[in-house]
Amino acid sequence: MKPITSTTAFRYEQTEKEIIVSPIQETILSEYSLSVFIDGEFYQKFHCIPESLEELILGHFYTSGKINSLEDIISCSIDKEKGIAHLSIRWQNRTMKPLAPSFVIPEQILPLSNKLLTTSKTFEVTGNVHSVMLCRGEEVLFFSEDVDRYNAFEKTVGKALKNKVAFEETCIYTTGRIPSQIATRAIWAGIPTIVSRSAPTNLTLQLAKDYNLTVVGFARGNRMNLYHPLPMD
Repeated sequence: MKPITSTTAFRYEQTEKEIIVSPIQETILSEYSLSVFIDGEFYQKFHCIPESLEELILGHFYTSGKINSLEDIISCSIDKEKGIAHLSIRWQNRTMKPLAPSFVIPEQILPLSNKLLTTSKTFEVTGNVHSVMLCRGEEVLFFSEDVDRYNAFEKTVGKALKNKVAFEETCIYTTGRIPSQIATRAIWAGIPTIVSRSAPTNLTLQLAKDYNLTVVGFARGNRMNLYHPLPMD
């Protein structure tokens, strides 16, 4: 199954004299369902694009605090045709910990945030995905996209996990808003800085204060907002 497909639509266009109706071919996103079972018990169904499925699963369990490392995934098999994944997991009882201080460098953040929007070829043709990019300094480490912002985040973290990336040295960029569920995932992963082209919520900023998460929003063009920590803190 490919991540994109095509369909026929009818375009209505109003002119000064009339409404013109014409058939067009549109490229749309392919939505895929993956049912995950743990030791034979149904766990969750993911709605995603059919790419990086193993990384999605790994990132999900890591950013929810259910595993400490890849070694806690005892086995993982995915039947892509049937949309089923079977796992055996060594469950862990992690606790969220405060993050190490990080430094905000606008000259570094703004070019990468602008690059995030132009990296997604799927967005160019469908306008229908969220994108996430993990960076270390000016280096782009991993990029993922998905119909769901949480999936895109988890896929990116899963890719980094498989490559043994030190998360405390990274910054994560997202095209979506920063609700508390995204902030929590960053904290679980140990990523000290999150940058968005949109805005955080009040719960996200409370988490940022509690766990020392650096939050940057509206990073577009030549400006950005630093929400936490504030320069006077």
